[in-house]
Amino acid sequence: MRGFANFALRKRLKVFSSRVWLWRHAFCDICRPMPSFEEAKKLLVPIEVYSDTLCPWCWVEKHSLQAAVQDFEKQHPEVEFEIIWRSFCLNPLLKTKCDKFALYDEWSGGPGKFQQHLDRVGAAGSKYGLRLSVTGLTGPSRSSQILIANVLRRSGPAAQALVVEALFQSHFTLGEDISDQDFLVSLGSEITGQPADTIRSELENPENGRFVDYEVDEAAASKGVEAVPCVTVLSKYKVGGFQEQHVFEQLFERIWAESFMSE
Repeated sequence: MRGFANFALRKRLKVFSSRVWLWRHAFCDICRPMPSFEEAKKLLVPIEVYSDTLCPWCWVEKHSLQAAVQDFEKQHPEVEFEIIWRSFCLNPLLKTKCDKFALYDEWSGGPGKFQQHLDRVGAAGSKYGLRLSVTGLTGPSRSSQILIANVLRRSGPAAQALVVEALFQSHFTLGEDISDQDFLVSLGSEITGQPADTIRSELENPENGRFVDYEVDEAAASKGVEAVPCVTVLSKYKVGGFQEQHVFEQLFERIWAESFMSE
């Protein structure tokens, strides 16, 4: 079967010249050298994840999705995934800092309600070694979303994934305030290697804020995203709500079959 898949892929290849191939990345401007033959014949599957950095289920889904991607790429080296993180706002009315647990209690329906919810999230996250301890203060997630979008544009999907993971861990385990600009500047600079002044300037740039606001609006208006986490694959398949690893693996198998078995 692997040989059949490779033959089908070879039929669809284009011949590239040996000179440097410059191309516009789908999500950020990056100049890359011409891919090798092995790289060129891969099936690239783009994935967009709509999330809010204040959403605990989004963190767990990050790991269930990553596990599915890693396992599938091992089984099918002819397939490559690219995960992009997009903005969503669970609570646009949140404007000031507040106690995290009190905020989640309010979202969950009243005092004591969130602990029950947190127990379920913790059980799901424990499969991936995640430990949730919701303490400290937080404010709106908008600034953290601006950082995520900026890192994608400047440094690409791999760096963006590292920033997303660090934000989730900081908020849900380390008690950090991910709405604090100084914290975001420090985190962004440490992960990307960009100067702190550059990170701060881009966080404060109104244009970058408007981009995130537009992305949030478009998620609902054009993508049909009503809650998070929400994952779109190939801009064709939508997986809403938290899903276990096997759900994504089944979808990937379907995409693989549609791409190769129909040839």
